Amino acid sequence: MKLPVILFVGVTVFLSACSTTPKENDQQAFESELSEATLFLKVLHTLDSGDVAKTRRVAMIPVCVDISSLPNFASKGHPTPEQRQELVTLARGTAGYLSKHRQEFDGRLPSVQACLHGLRKILTEPDDIRRLQELSESFAEAEKKTETK
Repeated sequence: MKLPVILFVGVTVFLSACSTTPKENDQQAFESELSEATLFLKVLHTLDSGDVAKTRRVAMIPVCVDISSLPNFASKGHPTPEQRQELVTLARGTAGYLSKHRQEFDGRLPSVQACLHGLRKILTEPDDIRRLQELSESFAEAEKKTETK
């Protein structure tokens, strides 16, 4: 007799924990996007072993999208100090990667613009701000060269 009661209580507790409407969980979204962007950045570095410019541009899109949304999730979630540091490390790595391959990226693309916007929200140290300014200027210069052709 106890097994059906225990089973009934267990199922009731389980079903009550399930929600019919999903609840927004900014912390979970923050952690997910942080992990995803970090993974894609590693993939990009691995792809550097050959001539993979087109693949690099395509693979960078999710990193850019994640970088653009992570500051919003961080402000709504509760990232730990370690996660905040991981975010800064990811942002610096992304900025460095864009700088290293700046000739392969079109600064006019929405994904690149969103990425730069997100990087500006994350990176606030003077050296980081200077690097982002140089990167933006590099993209603007490349755009001018493209327009004059």
